[in-house]
Amino acid sequence: MHKISEYSNEMKLLLYGFFIYLEMDIEIVKVLFYLMVMDTFLGIIKTIVLNNPFSFKKLALGFVSKLAVLLIPTALALMSIGLNYNFKWFVTIVMDLLIVSDGISIISNIIAIKTKKEVENFDAMTLILKLVRDRLIQLFKRLLITIDPKLHIEK
Repeated sequence: MHKISEYSNEMKLLLYGFFIYLEMDIEIVKVLFYLMVMDTFLGIIKTIVLNNPFSFKKLALGFVSKLAVLLIPTALALMSIGLNYNFKWFVTIVMDLLIVSDGISIISNIIAIKTKKEVENFDAMTLILKLVRDRLIQLFKRLLITIDPKLHIEK
């Protein structure tokens, strides 16, 4: 652990450099990360307030899955560079949607803490993932048709 903290500035610089290379707005990435941390923290408080079972394994899995969500816009940005196609607008929209999704989750956690009752949470993350997947499939089909107009691909 000591070695990791010793190189924290270098790791941060490497991450910043990576996001700059991908032309992703670092401030938006930071906001999303902070919202994810807040949501996780409030989720812990909600679990305690509602007397739900708490486990560090569930906490770790939840946080890792939240961080994995950052891979979605990162993958889109890498695809953009690899295909020499401008996805920057799409990456920004996905980041904005992820921010809104985490904001909704934070508000739901606060309501649950205040009322001491579970709040039905809108699963915006799954909808976002499906939207991104569907748009990428549409793009892929258009690229295939551009390459070979004779292809008959279902729309």
